[in-house]
Amino acid sequence: MAGALVCLWWKPYRLLVVAVSTASLLFLPLTAMGLGLPLPVVLVAALLAGIGLDVAIVAWTTAFQLHIPEHELGRAGSFNSVGERLAIPLGYLLAALAAGTWSDRDVLLVCAGVIVATTVVNLCVRDVYRVNRAARQPG
Repeated sequence: MAGALVCLWWKPYRLLVVAVSTASLLFLPLTAMGLGLPLPVVLVAALLAGIGLDVAIVAWTTAFQLHIPEHELGRAGSFNSVGERLAIPLGYLLAALAAGTWSDRDVLLVCAGVIVATTVVNLCVRDVYRVNRAARQPG
């Protein structure tokens, strides 16, 4: 709910930068648990990650609707969904393999590190900065 309220108030211009950056807040609860921090700290980290994920979803959806031609939205949305859904079991598999090798805390910290690293890599892509809130072009 808090993330939705943020999105009602804040209208960022660089939509993909915001989507990538705010989604990366998912590293917070993983780091808090990996470091063995007290439960209240983990809960605050999870709250911030949830707000970040809400903002990321709204920014991504806005960018998607503004920059994909109307007649291709359905197909592009389907490809997007397939890509998202395929990554989930792969992540579960890799986490299970890691859990068999490392301690629980190490797995959490490695996962948090992967989130941060992929965020940095994504933010190094020039086109991420080009997708903005500009109005849809006719055609």
